[in-house]
Amino acid sequence: MIAKNKFLGLNPTTKIFKICNELELQRNVLLSGKEINLSALQKFQEYITDTQRNDIASDLQDIFLEKDKRLLLEKIHFLLHKLREDAGYPISEKQFIKRSKDKVVSPQGKKGDIIIILENLRSAFNVGSIIRSSECFGVKKIISTGLTPQKTDSKVIKTSKDTEKNVDFRFNEDISVVVQELKNQGYTVIGAETGKGSISLSDYKFNSKTALIFGNEEIGLTQKAVELCDIIVEIDMKGLKNSLNVSNAASIFMFEYVRQM
Repeated sequence: MIAKNKFLGLNPTTKIFKICNELELQRNVLLSGKEINLSALQKFQEYITDTQRNDIASDLQDIFLEKDKRLLLEKIHFLLHKLREDAGYPISEKQFIKRSKDKVVSPQGKKGDIIIILENLRSAFNVGSIIRSSECFGVKKIISTGLTPQKTDSKVIKTSKDTEKNVDFRFNEDISVVVQELKNQGYTVIGAETGKGSISLSDYKFNSKTALIFGNEEIGLTQKAVELCDIIVEIDMKGLKNSLNVSNAASIFMFEYVRQM
């Protein structure tokens, strides 16, 4: 435990980090099911009173008074994030996403018989998000066409959170060739789009061999893609804005496919 005089001589950000390190330590002890020791945090509360950070002292006092272990964990966890953000060094998503529940199985064991086709997507971040959802829902393959960014794009990698390593991602410039090959293999090709002749996702029954086409964020599917589809399916929406972000829409379709299968 750092001595009081030494603590008071630190710059404000370093003081916050000292407290955060102890909060993180005690949070991890709680997560492991062991008994925590709040003595160091009590010392920090004493120290920061002299630095006139009464807001932190008050938050720590709430922790000391809490008897319920679950609520204690929440208070410690959220104070840790709050202090890091206040100091200008928020904990990145990559650091705080839990990895303990990740499944250790072969990629083949997770795959369904669903294929995602991305036609002329503009945003690499959307592509990365779709890759991440595809990995979680067991998509067999992603095929990009036209202007869609590839999975080697740095922004795609950033958003996909390492899942791009577990997803079969291919490129074919001609969507006609892609669709014809899939139809020859027995796939039903669905266009995810709103418009005349579309049916509601809530009413649609998926075939096990399904290919879903998602189009450009601004104009949707090209007319060529629409004409290649066996059917057009849309998501029911109640709001004034009659569209969803393409990565959100893709996740909804994937979820419904997995639910039905």
